[in-house]
Amino acid sequence: MATKGASYRYGNTRGSKHQGQSTKHINYAWAKGFNRGGLDQHFKDHGKEFGAISKQDYAAKAVHFANEVDRQHYKSVVDCKKTTYKYDSRDGRLAIITKDGYVASYHHIRKGFWYYPEKGKRVWQTL
Repeated sequence: MATKGASYRYGNTRGSKHQGQSTKHINYAWAKGFNRGGLDQHFKDHGKEFGAISKQDYAAKAVHFANEVDRQHYKSVVDCKKTTYKYDSRDGRLAIITKDGYVASYHHIRKGFWYYPEKGKRVWQTL
């Protein structure tokens, strides 16, 4: 799967000095693809949530969401392992992206999710 161009990178803003690089809230320049090791199971578990007709379709939707920019509705946090949790506050879509830029999970959540901002400290992030 091809990577997105620079204009789709989350850190890309006019006049910024961090275009296409990780930022305080996003720890990857842009998502490269879905983590192949978990794609089969994630497609079985969550593919229908997004109307995906194939594993490739599901993976493409996940990567597109990870690379999409909507600062008004998309929020994100980075945990102690440099994993990014990006979510849409309107509909509860959540993508978990590794520090290497691979989507590890993509699904809907209802109220929030747990993440570890520091080792041994667990925080509930609400939508």
